[in-house]
Parts: sequence; C-alpha cells; structure tokens
Amino acid sequence: MQLLEKITYWVATVIMVALMLMAIISYHVDHDRMAGYFEYFGYPTYIVYPLAYLKLLALIAILTNYFRNLKDIAYGAYFMNMVAATVGHVMAGDQPIHAYVGLVVVPVSYILSNRVRGEPKRDAFIL
Repeated sequence: MQLLEKITYWVATVIMVALMLMAIISYHVDHDRMAGYFEYFGYPTYIVYPLAYLKLLALIAILTNYFRNLKDIAYGAYFMNMVAATVGHVMAGDQPIHAYVGLVVVPVSYILSNRVRGEPKRDAFIL
C-alpha cells in the first residue's frame, strides 16, 4: 500500500504543479487574453499578475515541504482558486476540464503529502 500511496501522491502532485505552471506562464506570456477571460468570467483584471506570483509562492511552499502552516495555506488557497475557476468557467458556459482535474488532484496531493514526504516540523509564524 505504501508504494501505491507514493505513486498516487506524485502523480497528483505533478498534475497539480503542471496546472499551476501552465497558469503562471500563460498569465505572463498571454496577459491580454487572460485578462479578457478574467473579465468575461466576472473577476477583476488587476488580479492576473498577483495571482500568478501567489501561485508561484504556493508552488514553492508545497514543493519545499519546509513549513507546515505555509504548505497548508498554499494547498487551501490553490483549492479555493480551483473552485473560483470552476465557477467562472461554468457560469460562462465553458467546459473547465482543467479546473475539474484540479479539484481532484489538489485534495489527493494534500491528503497524501504528509504520509509520503513526512510532516514538516517547522511553522513559519510561530517563534
């Protein structure tokens, strides 16, 4: 069962990382089109760049597995981002396959992360 958990964790995490990197890169490379999508989905366009940088910070927090509370916040924030993306796409009449995939892989990665990689011993906000 341990090997199956490791494989499941890493597959889910790699998919999650790919989704995050795809968003981070497309928010910068094709900013005008992404801003148009945000506007069409009912979200303000000024959040495109900050969202890209927050996704990058979340990605670092998850992959480094150094601070327990930062990792938990990153997973939670990215899951909420997937919920917002799903709602925006569905309300616009799109098929948000990537958001559906994210809604599955983020919790799977989170649930298995401490079992596979070990729970981080440090907290970022506690002295």
